[in-house]
Amino acid sequence: MDYGEDPIRRTPAYKSKAEIQIARLLDREGIAFWYEHPLAVVDHGQTKIWHPDFTLSEYGMIIEHFGVNGDPGYRKRSEHKMEVYRENGIEGVFLTEDSFKGDWPARIVGQIEGILRGRLDRFYGSGRKTVRGRRSTGERATFQ
Repeated sequence: MDYGEDPIRRTPAYKSKAEIQIARLLDREGIAFWYEHPLAVVDHGQTKIWHPDFTLSEYGMIIEHFGVNGDPGYRKRSEHKMEVYRENGIEGVFLTEDSFKGDWPARIVGQIEGILRGRLDRFYGSGRKTVRGRRSTGERATFQ
């Protein structure tokens, strides 16, 4: 099932309501993205083309939404995908249905900021000054 293209804005047909929410959040925050843009990864020694849900090319990261709960096979494939992304040096925000509880927009933006701050820390060292005294750790979704 897809959720159709918006004929006025020419937005892509998203595969889930959660993807629509993510796209709207990124638009609202002024974060440019590609939807299901091809990305080459090496998996088990072979180059493969995957299509992460959202590619934030200006930020050098992806967002993946793993929307199926309660299916051990899907969970295992999702964990494998996250591991392959890590092995390929691809940073990302990985979301599940539980990611959309409470103040989820602030949490997702915080995860993006956390990844970017982590890069700054690695580049400049952890002794750098923070903006207005705050620093985000960038929570990441985990399967439990």
